[in-house]
Amino acid sequence: MKFSNVSEIPLTDIDEENRLTDFSMDGCPEKLTDSVKVIGIRNPISICPSENGYAIVSGHKRFQATPRAGLTQIPAFIVAELDDATRLVINLNENFGHRQYSDIEKGGILNKFIQAGVSNETIIAEYMPLLELERSKKMFQDLSDVKLLSHKMQILLHRAGVPVKTFKTFYKWNSLAEAENLFSILKPGVNKWRDLLELVDEVAARENTTQGDILSREEFQKVLTASELPAPQRYDQIHKTLHSLRYPVLSDMRKQVARTLDEMELDDKTKLRYQDTFESNELKLELKFQSEKELSQQVEKIFKALQSGSVEKLVKVFRDIG
Repeated sequence: MKFSNVSEIPLTDIDEENRLTDFSMDGCPEKLTDSVKVIGIRNPISICPSENGYAIVSGHKRFQATPRAGLTQIPAFIVAELDDATRLVINLNENFGHRQYSDIEKGGILNKFIQAGVSNETIIAEYMPLLELERSKKMFQDLSDVKLLSHKMQILLHRAGVPVKTFKTFYKWNSLAEAENLFSILKPGVNKWRDLLELVDEVAARENTTQGDILSREEFQKVLTASELPAPQRYDQIHKTLHSLRYPVLSDMRKQVARTLDEMELDDKTKLRYQDTFESNELKLELKFQSEKELSQQVEKIFKALQSGSVEKLVKVFRDIG
């Protein structure tokens, strides 16, 4: 592809609505605008003729930063008129190796190739490697199906860096409104997205209902609207409730243990250790002390617990495992 010499092009001659090769969901960073204010555009953008002046082949962020920096022209290489597929390929090749795309962005790029009339086979064989993707029909389908998600959900997934292996579960949901509300409030990290989605899917399957119906329940909505709680605490409460719904027997056993420990009234420095999955019925008491008096106080409370029968109740919970 031959480029002409660099020309100073008025910004008004460039069709800013033609976003075919704008793959980023992040927009123009402030640092780039600040840089352009100081040193201008050092690396020209690439443009080609279009119906409405010129279309950008590569350099959307630089173009967006230019008017924000108070400039009215931008240096550009002008290439001959190109079809959509060629524009996409040029942009990908220019950015290959130094531009990292989220899985949501990759799905958007694959869909642009589809819209440009490129066959699925060609996209898989020739262009998926430019996105550092394996030549896989399954991966192609999973990524291209991002078009099924709302723009709001795509933004949430992109910003959290959620991989396609996690978010593809949304494709089978009948509604994403509740999920959009949940994740926009909680703003969890990648692993927490995965944990919540797995639990919601499992609870929905267990109760033979939809994921949206699960999340719309009062116990979840109450937590989400509790503005006095920070997001991490709201996440913990929602995760705990979902876990209880998914594993009701395990949840009930944990409640029994908690109640029995309350009855035992052990010293704060006395800790009961056990597997909270109840895969083992072994119990351990851990005593921490720095004086004979501290040890005596803990032993005295343990003795009272033995006399009250609360220790026997605790042992019974674990004895009944299985």
